[in-house]
Amino acid sequence: MNTRVILIRHGQSTYNAQGLYQGCSDDSVLTPKGRLDAYQTGIVLSHYPLTALYSSPLRRTQETAQEILSAIASLTDRAPILHLHPKLKEISLPAWQGLPFKQVREQLADDYRCWKERPHEFKMVQNSEDESAIATFASLEQSVTFPVQDLYEQARQFWQAVLPHHVGETIAVVSHGGTIKALISTAIEMNCTHFHALQQSNGGISALEFSPDRVQLTAMNITAHLGEVLPKLKDGKLGLRLILLPAQTTALAPIQTRLDQLAIDFCIASETIQSQAVAEALLRSRPQPIVHLPIADTNFLQTWHRTIHCQSQQCPNLCTGLVIAEAEQIQTLLQQVLGFPRSSAIALQGLSILYYPKASPTPVLQSLNLLN
Repeated sequence: MNTRVILIRHGQSTYNAQGLYQGCSDDSVLTPKGRLDAYQTGIVLSHYPLTALYSSPLRRTQETAQEILSAIASLTDRAPILHLHPKLKEISLPAWQGLPFKQVREQLADDYRCWKERPHEFKMVQNSEDESAIATFASLEQSVTFPVQDLYEQARQFWQAVLPHHVGETIAVVSHGGTIKALISTAIEMNCTHFHALQQSNGGISALEFSPDRVQLTAMNITAHLGEVLPKLKDGKLGLRLILLPAQTTALAPIQTRLDQLAIDFCIASETIQSQAVAEALLRSRPQPIVHLPIADTNFLQTWHRTIHCQSQQCPNLCTGLVIAEAEQIQTLLQQVLGFPRSSAIALQGLSILYYPKASPTPVLQSLNLLN
């Protein structure tokens, strides 16, 4: 009696297009592109037997949900019931809502650094003398809020309230980037210290499967239905992007088609015969040498970091590498690098994208099982 939950981030909003922090403000609405992408997402969802669709009550998510329902209704004779749920609202960032990303990064540098590097410690406080005045890192302890911690508790409450009503069913959830990261993390017991480790793109689709004995993340941030070869980069679009491929993959044709649209700067493959064969097959027409990575090394993680650091130093801008290794080893890598509590928390069956931004100290999982 597994329950499948499909998570969708809302389409592009006016604040997204303007580069402004949204938080749980309701001033932002979908752009024309956001509406089109939401409808395209609905076409994908029309292939699933959805029994319910849950949405944040904020306008940008309600508009996304309505476009999804419109697409489903145009292609099928059924439509899931729409429920608005307050626990699906976006993270509360009252001090930053409506401010440009650049202004926060430059003028609130200490707060921003904490937000990016120690999200579990990031706090905002309410000025008790003027309830409309918000200050960050103030000394009024009685008014302190921890936005990321609060968001994770909100996500737990959503799961507790909703999952018992949909055992054995497939439901969809339309929410926000931060909220979806919290929903995924709380479902697989991932700590909020890794809040920024999961990318959520506008219109991106993720999926969780709840069974009686475990929860698995089976897909994350799929954006191919929006015409993207890979999810768009954030954090300055500089750094090291790794395309992770399990060596056990047999359907190489669609992967080859996707790789042909990308510039591959290097390839890292484990020392197994299977990994080497896949690497040679995919790179037959490319001049890049294959770097051998000793997966069996007991100091695998340290070897991994040394190897990717060496490769990244050779690429001054964006550097893209193909990594081919056994599925179990890639799962272990993601578990260690991103803070997954255990390798069984993810079902690795397709291409995954791990990005090391130059502007960030920690890697980001851009997508999981892109071609599953």
